[in-house]
Amino acid sequence: MDRQGVGANGRKIALPGWMDYGNTDPPRVSTSLRSRHNYLGKSIRHMKQALAEELLSEHYAGQEGWLQKIGSRNKLIVALAFIILAGLTHSFYVLVGLWVFTVLLMLFSNLPMFTLQKRIWGFIPLITFLLSVPAMSNWVNDGAPLLMICHFPQPPIVLGVHIPPDLYLTRQGVKAASFIFLRVGLSLSMGILLTLTTPSASLLKSLRGLGMPNLIVMIIEMCYRYLVLLLNLSIEMFEARQLRTVGRLSMGSRRAHVGSSIAALFARSLALADEVYQAMIARGYTGEAVIIDRKTN
Repeated sequence: MDRQGVGANGRKIALPGWMDYGNTDPPRVSTSLRSRHNYLGKSIRHMKQALAEELLSEHYAGQEGWLQKIGSRNKLIVALAFIILAGLTHSFYVLVGLWVFTVLLMLFSNLPMFTLQKRIWGFIPLITFLLSVPAMSNWVNDGAPLLMICHFPQPPIVLGVHIPPDLYLTRQGVKAASFIFLRVGLSLSMGILLTLTTPSASLLKSLRGLGMPNLIVMIIEMCYRYLVLLLNLSIEMFEARQLRTVGRLSMGSRRAHVGSSIAALFARSLALADEVYQAMIARGYTGEAVIIDRKTN
């Protein structure tokens, strides 16, 4: 039975049945972005995180630190030299010394050392180390036993090939995997130190000063600037889609929305690219990176 309400003229009006909750609580409508529009929420969060990291890099580059006071060209040369040294050295102590040096550079440059160390060594170097685990075994590279994994009573035969009955990790394989792990992590650390302590315009200017062709520098600069605009445009589109979506979407509807969003983003990106280029030309851009900071040597 419908409940009775009072209208503006004082007369009683009947409320629809779907508005009558009786003595029970009204049904709760989930507004969780994670539960209703998981793919939209993830896309928005990832794009906002990318923008936040870009702004954070510019923030650290403007701080008063040891590396921030050095010219961008000198930093680029030193970073490349350390990366080459880490890739060519066969001394474990040299690699450890380079790691200690990068940690000290982070501390003296007012960078979040612990956060950067977790992000650097906990992803790409770790994955590289895990992928090299099969190469540590004696089935791939023979060597002195270090850790016994298992022993087969009968030698296994795989595709007509007799496999050794003992499976163990070799000292040579573990050493080689450790060298790969340290080299990848140190190279990544040097690159992150360079980008976090150097403004993007100064870094591009230093590339031009080292003899890189002007066309390549211009392409890198345009890609960097355009990606930021493209991220902002994508966030606006996905947030607009999320605000206009009610209820749970089926998998087919999600695929259709993603496909239409990609097509619309591609069309808008073409128009935006032309607008960005015209704006840069109108402001006197000639293809040469121009910066205010004079610390390029």
